[in-house]
Amino acid sequence: MKSGLVALIGRPNVGKSTLMNYIVGSKVSIVTPKPQTTRFRILGVKNLEGAQIVFVDTPGVHQAKSALNKYMVEVAIKSIEGVDLIYLMVEAGDYIGEEYNFIFDALKKQNVPVFLVINKIDKHSKEEIDKTEEDFAKLFEFKEVFRISALRGQNVDKLLEKTIEYLKEGPEYFPRDVITDIPLALAIAEIIREKLFLNLRKELPYSSAVNVEELKERENGMLYVRAVISVAKNSQKGIVIGQNGKMIKKIGKDARMEIQEMVKSPVYLELFVRVEEDWPKFESKLKKLGYVLPD
Repeated sequence: MKSGLVALIGRPNVGKSTLMNYIVGSKVSIVTPKPQTTRFRILGVKNLEGAQIVFVDTPGVHQAKSALNKYMVEVAIKSIEGVDLIYLMVEAGDYIGEEYNFIFDALKKQNVPVFLVINKIDKHSKEEIDKTEEDFAKLFEFKEVFRISALRGQNVDKLLEKTIEYLKEGPEYFPRDVITDIPLALAIAEIIREKLFLNLRKELPYSSAVNVEELKERENGMLYVRAVISVAKNSQKGIVIGQNGKMIKKIGKDARMEIQEMVKSPVYLELFVRVEEDWPKFESKLKKLGYVLPD
């Protein structure tokens, strides 16, 4: 039996969550076309014959200014500590910006194999892909290089086969029917936050947080969920609610349908919008909204 933890690290929107969801075979990490969607360390468990791989999805590493963005980068860097293998995920055609200084500094401190995983090869030319591999190979000694399309699953099976070769013998970390360690309340909050990203434009989703304040199964078998959407400005509250409540209803309906599919039971979802003035800028307000800062 082989087992181990594999961390996925990279810039925002390179496809880390898409890859983990594809490998696990279920949506355990929310995905949107917008960068910086992932805010937390998310685990996804892949069970194979004779092996169990626990994948660690991380927020994208970027130039952070606000307390929220600094928190996300800290979570990403901290999440690669103590793992058995690391995928550095990049997009074909990616440029090497300053954020890679953080990433390579962190990788050099970990005495584990690192794979370079070049994603989105279905969207780029062979010349772009070749140049990407050449540029990154100059900066770090990768044990393996893979060219994949996480969205289509191209070459992901080969990536998994090689990953298992590098893992050591060990016990299963989770029962075979478990695919993630995310608490139900957080999973629901993440679904609601995803619908904010998909329905609202510009910067507003980045200034919103979601907390599930009540989660209870009623006698009739229906799951009652009370969730609060916190925004950073009073003007944003009206945008989330929308004219005559249309937007909040749309977000609630989209979220409720997906939550019902996840829990396999009827769901009664109540959404409320609260103003927490400039919350992404202050560490104290992050803690108030449930963000646990890394040690």
